[in-house]
Amino acid sequence: MYSNIFHNFSENTEKTFAPVLKYNQLVANNFTALTNLQLDAARRYADIGLAQLQSASQFKDAASLVNLGSKQLETMTRISQQMMEDAKKLADLAEEFKAGLENIAANTPK
Repeated sequence: MYSNIFHNFSENTEKTFAPVLKYNQLVANNFTALTNLQLDAARRYADIGLAQLQSASQFKDAASLVNLGSKQLETMTRISQQMMEDAKKLADLAEEFKAGLENIAANTPK
């Protein structure tokens, strides 16, 4: 008799907290992915900046200054493309999170 009560209580508790568990897992996974995205982006931009610093510190004459200017333009193009890629990754991550929330809401008994 008591085993049935505990079994039913346990089963009801699992059903009640299953959506909360799914939500917590979704938030943790999203936070992890967002953190990794930000760390990767910071590393890429830092590498670009450091490469530019090294280039700027090594020009010696007018020709190397002109070369530095053209590399700056290439770098700005690369940064612009990288920012677009990062924005797309962020939008994809937000869309996945939204879809996960909608899935949890749709599958949660009311």
